[in-house]
Amino acid sequence: MQKLFMALSLLSALLFAQIPELIQQYRQRIGSADDELNVIVSSFNEDSRRSGFDRAGTFGLMKKNPERLVREQGQRMEDYTGRLERLNSQQSVLANGVTLAAVLSVAFDYDAQIMSQARAAFTPAFPLTLTSVIFAIIGFILCYGPLLLLSSIFGSRERARA
Repeated sequence: MQKLFMALSLLSALLFAQIPELIQQYRQRIGSADDELNVIVSSFNEDSRRSGFDRAGTFGLMKKNPERLVREQGQRMEDYTGRLERLNSQQSVLANGVTLAAVLSVAFDYDAQIMSQARAAFTPAFPLTLTSVIFAIIGFILCYGPLLLLSSIFGSRERARA
């Protein structure tokens, strides 16, 4: 049983060691998406300003427009600006490197399109950066510790029955 626990824990360590590298891939892709969305939103803001509106006023005008195309373009631009704000927020968290906040941000609030692209381009390896080694140790402990605990609980029950 001990060998099985060790094998599962080593597998967990290898998987956890990939987290910093995947976050790096994701971070790079956020930068590219952020750059492109900034161009689109800045152009929209400039067009709005030249027409005498702020962004919110332009959205309001577009929502009231009888033309479906204009309403849908307005909704799309609203979606773009919201996505840009979310990406900017996440980029700020990721700027500090692979921290607990960065891991939680990517785990629970990732951009689906960017994560899909990052996963598709990701090639697993065992990087030997300090961060990856720390994540490998965490992965090992998170697997091995509970397995030992369960083993001791069920082992003590078996001894109690005997």
